[in-house]
Amino acid sequence: MPITTPEQARHAARDMSAAGPIAEFANGDTPPCFARLRLALAGMRQESLVTAAQLNMADGPDDPLMERGKEEVAEISSAIGALLAWTEEQLCQVEFCECRADRLLRRLLEEAKVPGQTGYSPQLGRNSCIIAGSFDREPGERTAYVLIEHQNHIEHAVQAHRGWRARLVTAAEVAPLYESPGYPMTPVSVYREDTLACVRVVTDALYPPA
Repeated sequence: MPITTPEQARHAARDMSAAGPIAEFANGDTPPCFARLRLALAGMRQESLVTAAQLNMADGPDDPLMERGKEEVAEISSAIGALLAWTEEQLCQVEFCECRADRLLRRLLEEAKVPGQTGYSPQLGRNSCIIAGSFDREPGERTAYVLIEHQNHIEHAVQAHRGWRARLVTAAEVAPLYESPGYPMTPVSVYREDTLACVRVVTDALYPPA
């Protein structure tokens, strides 16, 4: 059953961990950023899946204790997965958010069914942009993709966000498409609205309304 409220989430987190971000959340502390909680849950879920795989690989005659163990591990994995899914939907306080600056951007592009990939810069030695759109088009289709740049580093935390700059790349030209208000010193307080606006412009440019 999916988790829909903070109370349900805290109840699910009880007894999962004696210390760390999961225990802190279960005890009533709502984090300003959910990154550490997500990371702890993801690690715990991975461990439970590995345990489940090992139990399912065991050979030998049917053992009621082994079967019960499999059921318990499956229940634990399901509970962790439900709590992790809930945390993925929670909004952090942007001034304290440690999530990657492009996390929301990538999620919104995915929801809009816009393919995207991370662009790596050999000169900078790091990821430097998001490439939205597709390079491989059917014959007769307009070739176009969008470069969405972050002035600093797309793997910076949200709290270091300074805005987006998007350029439309076609066979004919490279044209400005979107620039955050005040770029490259866009205030982090408008991060969410700014990212939503960027994705809307990018989506409309790649897939113009009929």
